[in-house]
Amino acid sequence: MTNFDFIKNELAELKKTDLLRVPVCIDSACDTVIRIANAEKALFCSNNYLNLAGNKQIIAAAKEAMDKFGYGSAASRLISGTIKPHIELENALAKMFNKQAALVFPSGYMTNLAVLQTIPQKGDLILLDKLDHASIIDAAQGSDAEFRTYHRTQFDKIEKFLASEEYNRKFIVTESIFSMDGDFADLKKLVELKKKYNAYLIIDEAHAFGCMGKTGAGLAEELGLLNEIDIIIATLSKSAGCSGGFVASDKCVIDYLVNKARPFIYTTASSVANSAAGLCAVEIIKNAQDKRKRLKQNADYLREKLKTLGLDTGTSTSHIIPVIIGDNKKTLEISKKLFGKGFFVVAIRPPTVAPGTARLRISVQSDHTKEQLDGLVDALRQVLDR
Repeated sequence: MTNFDFIKNELAELKKTDLLRVPVCIDSACDTVIRIANAEKALFCSNNYLNLAGNKQIIAAAKEAMDKFGYGSAASRLISGTIKPHIELENALAKMFNKQAALVFPSGYMTNLAVLQTIPQKGDLILLDKLDHASIIDAAQGSDAEFRTYHRTQFDKIEKFLASEEYNRKFIVTESIFSMDGDFADLKKLVELKKKYNAYLIIDEAHAFGCMGKTGAGLAEELGLLNEIDIIIATLSKSAGCSGGFVASDKCVIDYLVNKARPFIYTTASSVANSAAGLCAVEIIKNAQDKRKRLKQNADYLREKLKTLGLDTGTSTSHIIPVIIGDNKKTLEISKKLFGKGFFVVAIRPPTVAPGTARLRISVQSDHTKEQLDGLVDALRQVLDR
């Protein structure tokens, strides 16, 4: 029999260092309150920012699509897996982002792999923020292009790379809202540098899509920069309450991905139900100004309350609010105690964040009530006073 002791030993080491992960099973719809093991918990670690995961219109759209088209697409997009709702969703996304075309993938992770391992090529340079999402880092590592990293404030370092004549083309890649810190990329400065050095700017709006901008297109729309971004990546799995990722850009870019991107070519298309649900979610998001307003109000209110407790919320200015604890064990203990008091907030530890920066990552939702926000703050006060 094959010996897996090397795996068992590594798992034991993860447990010893308080880095072992175990999924928690939820037995209800995703909302501000969920059920786990027959107990209600206020949910503060979900990406369901606009509370659309259980939206009745979206569910109805998915059911209607299943009644008409069935559930599975049963093939890759280039065989027989492209079905009408896929095209309708892509057209709606292209229009929303003011781009010529868009392309949908089964996940946001696959979207980043497809874009960064297909568009930048040998002899090119990919410039990444050090705190970009793992899917961006993994994609760059697997690209034929070289990649270098910078910190979001190191514009002199970015400019040094952009000024180099060593590379054919340069691609700046950043999240618009950083997923672990909840702060923003300086898109205005990056657009300025992109123009100065004739570089390409790729933005991942995963955590801003739906939550920012007049129509919910994200931070670039909020800043009036949509037309300055060469390639926009985002996901349907967060504020839209569905699943999958997408890219919006010039038609030639999308056509090139269709023909060259392995994550698109060699995978079964996402379900028709999900595409129909996504289309419905996009229409809701475009008119969800009230939800976006409540989300910001909730986040600002909670962040100030947390600061009054003397907690370190880092550089957060969005609906993602870290409470940086530092020690892995202590962060886990606080998370468990909050769970016992009816609040589900996950402990984020290395390698997701840097060693010594373990944290509670609080995700605010538009439908969180003031009572729920105050309840979390009070529970944290009690836990920390012990």
